[in-house]
Amino acid sequence: MDQFVQYSRWPSILIGFLLMLIPYAGIAQEQWESEGEIENVEIEILKERQIVLPRAIRNFEKVPPRPIEPIDPEITYEFTNLRFNVSEYNPQIRPLKLKTEELSKIYGNYLSAGFGNYASPYLEAWFNTKRDKNKSYGAHIYHQSFGKGPVDDKNSASTNSTISVFGKSYTKTLASGGFINYENIGGYFYGYRPTTVELDRENFKQSYNISKVGVEIENVKPSDFNFDFKAGFSYLDDYYKAKESEVALNFKSDYSISETSKIDFAADYFLVARKDSLRDAAPRHLLKVRPAYTFEAIDKLWLTIGLNTAIENDTLGNAKSFHVYPNLKANYKLGESVDAYVGVTGDMDKVSLHTLSGENLWVNKNLDIFHTNRSIDFFGGIKGKIGRKAGFGAGFSYANLKGLYFYQNSNINRTKFNVIYDNGNTQRTNFFAELNITHAEFVKVNLRGDYFNYSTDELLEAYHRPTYRATLNTSSNIYKKLLLNIDFIAQGGSKAFDSETLKIVELSPALDLNVKVDYFVSKQFSVFLKLNNLLSTEYQVYLNYPVRGFQAMGGISWSF
Repeated sequence: MDQFVQYSRWPSILIGFLLMLIPYAGIAQEQWESEGEIENVEIEILKERQIVLPRAIRNFEKVPPRPIEPIDPEITYEFTNLRFNVSEYNPQIRPLKLKTEELSKIYGNYLSAGFGNYASPYLEAWFNTKRDKNKSYGAHIYHQSFGKGPVDDKNSASTNSTISVFGKSYTKTLASGGFINYENIGGYFYGYRPTTVELDRENFKQSYNISKVGVEIENVKPSDFNFDFKAGFSYLDDYYKAKESEVALNFKSDYSISETSKIDFAADYFLVARKDSLRDAAPRHLLKVRPAYTFEAIDKLWLTIGLNTAIENDTLGNAKSFHVYPNLKANYKLGESVDAYVGVTGDMDKVSLHTLSGENLWVNKNLDIFHTNRSIDFFGGIKGKIGRKAGFGAGFSYANLKGLYFYQNSNINRTKFNVIYDNGNTQRTNFFAELNITHAEFVKVNLRGDYFNYSTDELLEAYHRPTYRATLNTSSNIYKKLLLNIDFIAQGGSKAFDSETLKIVELSPALDLNVKVDYFVSKQFSVFLKLNNLLSTEYQVYLNYPVRGFQAMGGISWSF
């Protein structure tokens, strides 16, 4: 009963509770309606925010190892040495062989012959050994003569013949050799005045016979010490009973102390004995010794310091027999292939009948002959290369010469030349320039020009000494079939004393153009045409002696 009363009160209690909540709901609704309005605000969204999660923990359980299970039966190991015996194997290797290149065939012998105007036969022959590393030897024969000349045909004929035999042997350290040579030079004193009278040619004939023999020994491979020794004997006689014998000993060497210094030593001895139709000249001795020291003073600057000494017994004037000259030179490298140099030196220059007859065929007989004392000689210049194909040089020299010789027509016979000396001092100045161009085997050009000035002491002029000279030599190989050689010489300014008019005359300039053409029919056989003095100027190198005019010669050449 009590429970029923208790449960019947629950609805009245619930309704009373709800009636109490109604005022609060109205208040809340009123408050929501007044606060529900949205205000103006700015919202900023940051994209830079990074979400960082904590590092995951990866602790995994390890798989436990399996328990060891005993192996039954137990495994045992046994080690033994094994030997292998095999038969020897010799493989037959056949390497690839290159075909041996055949050596190009060389021709050690050469024969050339021709004939030209002025009744001029020509013959030249060379005979030489071929490839031999231990020795070489050979012979040379040469002959050219002119049956006619510029004055009265056969009265101005000339001839030149040479025959020589030579040889050389080689070892690992030394090379030694020798030669025997004979030469004949002949002509006529045709510098006479024109005449209608037939002259006896035997009365104005001249001929020189020169016999020479010599030996030489030198080291083969360059080393710290290099040397070269030569010994020779020469004998000359002429048509007028003049005889001269000459002994010559020449030695030169160099010793390298280091890469930047060396010692040079040279010595020469000459013994000249001569006699003519009037006298036996006293033997003439000339000993020259020339030591020098060359070293690199500073970078690119090389210096040479030395002395030249000479002992001689010439009797020209009151000359001393012992002479000392400086030998100083400085060389500075301006570039990789350009050098500038300057120096001062001096020497005794040997003069003999060999010397004079080689220059002037028409010298007189019974001459007084003396050496030339080059007491001082200043020089300088520049030299170098332009690429690989051209070289050049230019420079000067100033020399003081005592006893310099000159040629003057004889007062008795104008066809012959006396040798006269400037007993005082002669100053000679020389300026020169040269250019060399080489392009393989196709083109070669050599050009040189010289200017000379002489100041004599006792003589009025430097007789028969040119004041300028220019030379041009060219060689061109066209398609290996045509070889063209051109030579041009121009010199002038020479003066001479006319013994008939007693006046000084100036010789006309000498202009000489020569051309030679060789056409190769095969490697061994060729034909040639030689044209000399194309300008046909009968110039005079020596007073009263004109040269031959235009000359033409044709011939053949054969190598075998």
